[in-house]
Amino acid sequence: QFSAAIKNSEHLGSVLDNSSLKTSYSAGSKLGGMLKQVARVMSTRHERKAERDIFFVQTYDWDHHDGLTTELEGKFAEVDDAVKEFVTEVKAQGLWENTVMMTSSDFGRTLTTNGQGTDHAWAGNYMVLGGKVQGGKVYNDFPSSLLEGSEQDIGRGRLVPKYPWENMMVPVAEWMGVAESDLDAVFPNL
Repeated sequence: QFSAAIKNSEHLGSVLDNSSLKTSYSAGSKLGGMLKQVARVMSTRHERKAERDIFFVQTYDWDHHDGLTTELEGKFAEVDDAVKEFVTEVKAQGLWENTVMMTSSDFGRTLTTNGQGTDHAWAGNYMVLGGKVQGGKVYNDFPSSLLEGSEQDIGRGRLVPKYPWENMMVPVAEWMGVAESDLDAVFPNL
């Protein structure tokens, strides 16, 4: 099995060496570089005989216990620039209608400040975007109030989520071919 993994890795390397992108892709950040590599791999789908791919990229430095007002705007710009370039490339490849992107986080943030930033919490927002995604909507229930002492707040702006975080993955899993009868096994918290 190890030798097969080496062979597959070498094959992917040679396929990527011969790949090219449709747009001038600058990839001005670490996240942009990762998404550029995803776009390169996507461009080789025919050579790899890939019906569907799943990719994982990540970005760091969102843990703003301090420096929130000076750092958050830059993080948003980084994500915005990286996603714009990626979407432009994937559209140029003719793949946007068959692409879904999702955000996820291992924790949410408090809605109140600690004086310099925010602290760890539970509830959060996730984004799903893609060519066939019917966007511009808030799914599930948006809290009736974001003020301290509201129904979901357990103190200091820590909202308890009403739904498990993987709730937003169900439609994507169904789109990927997971049968409705298997959803309980795939998503045991729902």
